[in-house]
Amino acid sequence: MTPRLLLFGGTTEAREILERVGGLCCVATEYGAELVRDLPNVEARVGRLDAAGMAALIQTENIACVIDATHPYAVEVTKNIKAACEETGVPLLRVSRGPAALNGEGVTLAGSCREAAELLDHREGNVLLTVGSKELREFTAVRDWRARLFARVLPTSDVLRACEELGFDPAHIIAMRGPFSHTMNRAMLEDTGASVLVTKDGGTAGGIEAKLDAAREAGAGVILIARPDAEEGHTVEEGVLWARRRLGLPRPPLFPLLLDLEGRRVLVAGGGSVALRRTVTLLRCGARVRAVSPVFRDDFPREAERSLRPFEPGDLEGMSLAVAASDDREVNRQVGREARARGIPVSVADAAAEGSFFFPALVASGEAAASVSTAGLSCAMTRRLADRLRAVWESWVAEEKANEA
Repeated sequence: MTPRLLLFGGTTEAREILERVGGLCCVATEYGAELVRDLPNVEARVGRLDAAGMAALIQTENIACVIDATHPYAVEVTKNIKAACEETGVPLLRVSRGPAALNGEGVTLAGSCREAAELLDHREGNVLLTVGSKELREFTAVRDWRARLFARVLPTSDVLRACEELGFDPAHIIAMRGPFSHTMNRAMLEDTGASVLVTKDGGTAGGIEAKLDAAREAGAGVILIARPDAEEGHTVEEGVLWARRRLGLPRPPLFPLLLDLEGRRVLVAGGGSVALRRTVTLLRCGARVRAVSPVFRDDFPREAERSLRPFEPGDLEGMSLAVAASDDREVNRQVGREARARGIPVSVADAAAEGSFFFPALVASGEAAASVSTAGLSCAMTRRLADRLRAVWESWVAEEKANEA
């Protein structure tokens, strides 16, 4: 059996990864399975597993690597996945959507569903709950809950049965499948007469912005249940690249977009060997390089403007391009995040998928240039191919110029 990826999660992120990598997908519900069943090279398994069950699956299905792309609030599942991977020695990557950007207006944070229910006890008016069916029991402690609470849940028989067993009146159950637009969220708030929306921070993929915007427009307050921990997960792009490297899978080539950097300002964060190589290439392309680092190699190019200090977000002001090539993982992550937020193309040396472009190996003679890349899958192959091309490139260019004369 060919080694393959095991991915846990019935989320948007899970689908995006499986579309490009394929593999075995484990989900808790039939609804989660529906998200991936139409994908080629994907096998879906439905059912909840404990750590022992996960470890057995890893061993029997020839799993080479595991991605945890479960919901940010599925804390127990994430713990079980980690335990199973530690037991079997299989590498694990956590893919997690980023939290919502909050402006604080009309939003009250709660540490848990129980705390959110306690807050509702001190508020008047109807409430729209969008926390999922598993959390509804906590809210049955709210004052006058049968009359005040409206629960939006998945339209499955098991979920509807559970809601009715808790005592929810059918008229207070909104059984619908998302995604829900801003317009639909607002309509539900108005139709239920809700003055409060209770939700979890599911990130952009979970539609949190559409909920918050709708609540603001409808004049409803928001109780936002905070994430159970402050884990730093990886992006979908990072997950795809990681899985392809682990499994030795190919990918389409990158489109070699060639930029004119002559006279343009470029920031390089770092002063070590990788930053040096990137700086030499950028200077050769005519860029005005500014390098920021607490320490620089003695042979770092003098043609670059150097700032002997840690990176600061303001260093990106006026830059056309950025390169994160320091020896500090957190600094590189910050540079990538800040540059993308400002719309500045950025390459991140130690985590290529965090950037918006892949830094190529440059092969040039005068103005005739070619770039070599393996899209982050094999840096060693990129170097070897570039070296072979450099061995003949200058003579090829000279020959073509002679033919033009």
